[in-house]
Amino acid sequence: MTDELRLAAVLVGLHGDTGDLPLLLDVRETDFDTACGLGGMPEPGASADELRQWARELDEPMFGTDPSDEPVSTWTDLARDQGMTELARVTLIRELDDIVMDQSRLRRPEVPHTLATAPLSGLAQDFEELDDLPQALRAQRLYAALQETAWDRASARHTLARLERKAGRLPQALDSLAAVRDALATPGDDSLRHWPQVNLGRSIAEEHYRLTLALADAGRSEEARVLLTAADAVLGELSDNAAKGLRELAERTAARVREAD
Repeated sequence: MTDELRLAAVLVGLHGDTGDLPLLLDVRETDFDTACGLGGMPEPGASADELRQWARELDEPMFGTDPSDEPVSTWTDLARDQGMTELARVTLIRELDDIVMDQSRLRRPEVPHTLATAPLSGLAQDFEELDDLPQALRAQRLYAALQETAWDRASARHTLARLERKAGRLPQALDSLAAVRDALATPGDDSLRHWPQVNLGRSIAEEHYRLTLALADAGRSEEARVLLTAADAVLGELSDNAAKGLRELAERTAARVREAD
């Protein structure tokens, strides 16, 4: 049961063709969740008006008819899925530009002194999926700069480092990972107290090793050696469960750094 399936059923029902009822009923009976999600559907023998009424009662509160009510991601996702990547990219750039020029757009109406920064993270992900790393970096940098808790700062900077590595901006990625380690060492709050036991710690260690490999491949052996030491220190902090599967990457990275020397 997904929103897309529900919308498909609504669009069919709005046509009011009772010949579609057997198909709709088959869909409804797929499983318990689908039966609940498409509840109230007219039974066989219902009139066209009853079918349309059921569809309207689902459509109005859940979907509506005004395209401006939809978030921009609805349209950019559709454009991307249909191969219109440039149209999606241009639309997303405009959305990011609007936020950069007026960050008050991120304010929460119910709590005006706080910011809802998730749209920036979403834009960074959208740009990465479109393989537009420069724009993904723009969005992620601003997202990282606006984070308040130590956990959010470490997580955002870790993602920034990964994007910078992918974009070949190795010195910037080094700086971002240094900021992550600073957040781990002097968090300023208790949000990171469990980082060695959870996936964030594992991801941070992994990114250290991947950037070390990139540095070695780029002939930056001295920086690779320094970062390898930091990577091993992060790995040493992790719980056995969080470190699972990273030992092989650590050994491979160490061997590559020795080769680069």
